[in-house]
Amino acid sequence: MVFRLGFIAVLTWLCAGSAWGQCRTAPIADVFADAQAAGPTDDDRSGRVVAPVSVNGQGPFRFIVDTGANRSAISDRLAERLELAPSGEGLVHSVYGVAPAPFAEVDALAYGALELPGGRMPILSGPVLAGAQGLLGVDGMAGRRLMLDFRRDCIEIIPSAGAPRLGSRNWTTARGELRFGHLVVVRGRVAGIDVNVLIDTGSDTSLVNNALFEAIEARRDRRNGVERAATANETITLERAVILDQLSIGELEAQNVVAFVGDYHIFAVWDLLDQPTILLGMDVISVADAMAIDYGRATVHFRISGRR
Repeated sequence: MVFRLGFIAVLTWLCAGSAWGQCRTAPIADVFADAQAAGPTDDDRSGRVVAPVSVNGQGPFRFIVDTGANRSAISDRLAERLELAPSGEGLVHSVYGVAPAPFAEVDALAYGALELPGGRMPILSGPVLAGAQGLLGVDGMAGRRLMLDFRRDCIEIIPSAGAPRLGSRNWTTARGELRFGHLVVVRGRVAGIDVNVLIDTGSDTSLVNNALFEAIEARRDRRNGVERAATANETITLERAVILDQLSIGELEAQNVVAFVGDYHIFAVWDLLDQPTILLGMDVISVADAMAIDYGRATVHFRISGRR
């Protein structure tokens, strides 16, 4: 079994449901509605997305939310606490490489009244979870729309079918395609070059492959100091960087984006080594006021301040 793992997670706490726009003030008594949940959010000290997720009816436990991971995972400490013995071994693909990991059988996951897929899940250790008790992948997002409001500190999960459209007012939409059953790839432009854009809320850093680096003939920027990133079971150092003068996705624009360059393993897993590609981390995503990924329609939406 192969598990693709995103980079390092950032953001706020998670809420899910139909109370979009009210997450800071919604009372706990109003949490359950239409088999989904909504409530106020909070930050951890690292700014990571953390969801209160129940496992086999116990918890909730703190799960990092990662749109770059196709499968949920649990920490080794949580597996021990819940007495989930390993039932085999599989491969975990991360940005940096592939490594074996034990797997355990999880009967059920839930966030409030929202049921999420269980099944065989990797047991992870090391810095990637950084004290969290699990990783919430996008296997539970099939047929749903995930919305992140960076100004209201809120996330909403609703069914894609029948969800209000976001093509008006201050929203801009980028249409894409769904690959590998979970990965939404949209198109953007960097220095006039058409590029594949991967939206990864599990990364606080943006990455580009060598195909994009060579296409734009950008200058390298070796900054003072280095960036460190947590991957599946180890910490890697990122040193080779490029400044992208302008990146656009629909009407979302970002200037002077620092992205790290390399043919990272995850680009090979996604068969995107030869196509100019950027993995967009939260350093760029959070330029928008809010973002939505519609896994039913394979679209990504950004809400931009001042756009009408």
